[in-house]
This record gives sequence, structure tokens and C-alpha cells, in this order.
Amino acid sequence: MESFYNNNRKIAVIQNSSVADYEGFKDADISEIKSKDNFIPALVLEGSDNESLSDYSNVNKMAIVGEKSDFNDSSLIDDNTYLVIEPNNRSAVRKLRNSTDLLVEMHDQFNKQDRNVDYLSKTDELFSTEHLYYKEDGYYGFSDYSIIGSDYSSAGFAAKAVAIHLVYFDENDELRVHHFVSDSNDNIQNPALKAHEALEKLIKFVSNPSFDKTKNDSEALREFEELYKIDKYSGLGYIKKLSIKHHFEIMGRYLDKD
Repeated sequence: MESFYNNNRKIAVIQNSSVADYEGFKDADISEIKSKDNFIPALVLEGSDNESLSDYSNVNKMAIVGEKSDFNDSSLIDDNTYLVIEPNNRSAVRKLRNSTDLLVEMHDQFNKQDRNVDYLSKTDELFSTEHLYYKEDGYYGFSDYSIIGSDYSSAGFAAKAVAIHLVYFDENDELRVHHFVSDSNDNIQNPALKAHEALEKLIKFVSNPSFDKTKNDSEALREFEELYKIDKYSGLGYIKKLSIKHHFEIMGRYLDKD
């Protein structure tokens, strides 16, 4: 949050998470950051009994309306509210889309597999083209769940295979995702080796001249390269964070030039 503030970037943080234990930020420093104009309190709205956006005095607020949400009260959405909405919620779209100009579409673009080893059947696939067409579709912005997907799970498990997912721009500026899967996938032993095998494939992929570094270079890629160079296993959670960081970096650069 402090990094967003120091770089004059807006950041929205969900205040009423229902999928994990989350009580917000309580200390004084964070409270000060939350009072800044670049901080956007976000609420997931499910029905009529929601925490009110009017409880927050920030310049901008964000309402998130998912596919199964029953929320449709346009009187609670004003011109300073970002309305992030799943287009498949046709009822909400019809009733809410004219309540604000800050309408943002929300899609789950990640083709999540049941097992990591299943990504071997299709190691490279289209991720998204929403960034190319969202304005034509009448939206102010677009959003997705990066390489996590919309199905949230706080519990980890020992997998036979390790998969690293990397989003990148192709020659047509479409977003694709490449899946790098380990080779030693017969059992759950030695996750560090599995991670190294997957990371080696990633390094070879991004080192290929066909990989456009102008569009796809990132600090996260350099961290991946350093992990591979020193052969350090920092855990699968850290690897996933780097994949998300890379996605943020290349998309941020793309939008900055738009």
C-alpha cells in the first residue's frame, strides 16, 4: 500500500472479505494511508444487507458485484464509485450499468486445471483480449483474477507436479499464458527439485529471442532468474507471487502507454 502511495497509484482493497480471516489494517501508519485520495475502499456486495459504501469518506469507492450477487440498488452507486461487475450477471448489468461511468468488467480468464500435471496437455494458451476491446464494449476498465482464478482456497496441499504460470503479450498484444510444469511428477517428494525443473523451463522460454522483452520484461522475471541462478527454493507461495507481480508489471506498463 505504501508503495502505491509513494508512486501515486490508486489501490483498492476489499474491506469485507468473506473467504478468509481479515479484519483490515489497524495500526496508525496504515490508517493514514487509507485516508489518502489514492486509497479506494472496496466492498463485495451480495444483497440488500451490505455494509454501506457511504460509511467511507474516500474520494473514490469500489463496489464488486459477482456473477451470483443479488445486489441491484443503483441508488448506492454514484459517479465516484468504481462498479466492478461480472457481465454474466445480466440482471445486475441491466440495473446498474447506467449508475456510474466507472464501469469495470470482471472475468475469470484463467483456465484452471484440476491437477498441475494436466497443464502439460496444453502448455500455452490464450489468457485474455479484454484489454484490447473493453472500451468498445462500453466499459471504463477490465479486471480478472490473474493466474489464481476465481476459486479461492486458503489451504495448500502437496502436489506431484509443480506448475509455474507466466502471462505475456504476443506479437498482436493479446495476453497469453504459458505453463511450465516439472518433470519428476511420480510422487510428492522433493518439491524443491520440481520447482527447479519448472523454473528451468521458464528461463529457457524467456531467454528465447522470440520472447519480446520490450513488452514482457519485469522485475519479477529478474527475480525468477536470480532464483534459478542461485538454485534457491523459496516456496511455491513465493513463486506464485512472482507470477502475479509479473502480470501486474507488464499490464501496468501497457496501460501507461495507452
